[in-house]
Amino acid sequence: MLVILSGVAGAGKDTVKREVIQKMKNVVSIPSITDRPIRPRRH
Repeated sequence: MLVILSGVAGAGKDTVKREVIQKMKNVVSIPSITDRPIRPRRH
């Protein structure tokens, strides 16, 4: 099964991902990937 978490920044995707991984031991996560240029870092 493939599950894709998608949403705007701050929607809680990482929180959902952590909970799913904690509760279902056979779940793995892959790195996020984008094809847009890297944004400049803000200080």
